Amino acid sequence: MNQLEEARKEIDAVDREMANLYTRRLDAVTKVLQYKKEHGLPILDAKREGQVIEKNVGQIENPNYKRPYRDFVKMMMRNSREYQQTLLSNDVIAYCGVKGAFGHLATERLFPGSPTIHFKSFDEVFQAVVNRKAHYGVIPFENSNSGLVGEVLDGLRKYPVYIQKMADQQIEQCLLGMPEATLKDIEYVYSKDQALAQSKRFLQQLSVQTIAYPNTAMAAQYVANENDIHKAAIGAKENADLYGLKILAEHIEENSQNTTRFLVIGLEPAKTGNRFSIIFETQHISGSLAKIIEIIAKHHLNMDSIQSRPRKNEPFEYFFYIEILDEMLDSDNVKEALREIKEVCESFKVLGMYPVEGIEEEKK
Repeated sequence: MNQLEEARKEIDAVDREMANLYTRRLDAVTKVLQYKKEHGLPILDAKREGQVIEKNVGQIENPNYKRPYRDFVKMMMRNSREYQQTLLSNDVIAYCGVKGAFGHLATERLFPGSPTIHFKSFDEVFQAVVNRKAHYGVIPFENSNSGLVGEVLDGLRKYPVYIQKMADQQIEQCLLGMPEATLKDIEYVYSKDQALAQSKRFLQQLSVQTIAYPNTAMAAQYVANENDIHKAAIGAKENADLYGLKILAEHIEENSQNTTRFLVIGLEPAKTGNRFSIIFETQHISGSLAKIIEIIAKHHLNMDSIQSRPRKNEPFEYFFYIEILDEMLDSDNVKEALREIKEVCESFKVLGMYPVEGIEEEKK
């Protein structure tokens, strides 16, 4: 047996051993995924992944092998993530809007590779989750410029769902027109009312007429179908490729930090997180809301947000939404605080404890 045959024999032996180790690794990856699903954790933990890569590369003594081994470990980590996504492929995700809408883009980035189903309204997304047509729903909850989405608050109050996580996505608005159009040609701009409001200063400079549309992607679709150089839409840059449009202007939103917070909703509460939310209606007694605030202060809870929303078909009656930061639902202090709050409420609901994360474009 010559030197080449000896080397190939050694490689074959290593490959057999690697196949066994690979099987063991994917078995462990499956267990990790199960834990993450049960505790509402994201598949990608970038910090942990970086630590694993550096730890493994540190075990290589030959400096010539370090760089290729680093690439090998990165490939292996990516392969594990893709395998986890395959295991999740049966979990249908619901969102509101059409392909290219910010809700669709957020869903694709939060659940890459998962099958999706879209609906025309937020209420239909809630119904899809409750009726088990979808495992999760992804819905916009709050924008840093325009505030809370009232219809979503209504859904959280109405349906038996929990918040699995909150995810922040930076919103970059673009003006999209026909390929042959220029800014000077534009006379009419179509988009969702929030997108029009977020781009108000830019639109005033153009002196155009604005027309509200159900969502940004539908507006882009409409402009493409009209094939009129005088019409444009405001939406995500991805809509240019989707609908054959040209980006006439980028970053037209007034606030460069324009961010939308999306909710992932499901039928089961998440197991971990750094905040929780409650929805309640106060009793018809003077000072009821003040009493609830006093209870929160007495128990030293960190109230991050409080919002009111009119009750449908009940003029001048309201329900309230509160977010509490850095507290665990199962702590004795929180349990006692919630018990006291519930006693002074007409209705009371805990929406669960959940994490907040950013949505990275690279996940798409």
